[in-house]
Amino acid sequence: MPAKNRNDAHSNFARSFRESLSVVTKSTLQMRVLGDERVLYYEPPVKLQRTTGDHLYLTVIQTYSVIETNDEFKASTTSYNYELWLKRDRELAAIVEFHWHPSKEVKWPHVHVTGNSPEGALERKHFPTARISLEDFLRFLIRDYDIKALPPYATWKEILTRNKREFVTNASWLYYEPLIS
Repeated sequence: MPAKNRNDAHSNFARSFRESLSVVTKSTLQMRVLGDERVLYYEPPVKLQRTTGDHLYLTVIQTYSVIETNDEFKASTTSYNYELWLKRDRELAAIVEFHWHPSKEVKWPHVHVTGNSPEGALERKHFPTARISLEDFLRFLIRDYDIKALPPYATWKEILTRNKREFVTNASWLYYEPLIS
């Protein structure tokens, strides 16, 4: 959401991000400053309740900076990790990991999945994806992994729809160039 100053841009972005996460957890999102960037994250991973009664675990790391555009300020994502984990023998094992970290070797948005193929393990493969919003990831968890939403359906649907609309409206990069060159 555009703001009149940098502090309001930081506050608006963090508020929207926390509100979206409140659909699946009451855990406190942490924030740290890294130079001109801010990082929103959970440490340790957050336990999520499934409708079946068992648990999965959520890791979120969102890095962003505030940029000035047309006399307004807005947050611009610089990287993200949205991950779902399973506890197996007291250790966390990744199920699915959506990443975008353009400062590293693999610059495009991608997903890692746990599994095997005739070629071997899939975990370290970088399957290209479109940019994914936190709201889409949370809908994916609720729908495909039976993560229990905390508010009633109409409420969580409205929160995720509103915040996704804000994300798309203010996205700094929505383009259709080839991901892999």
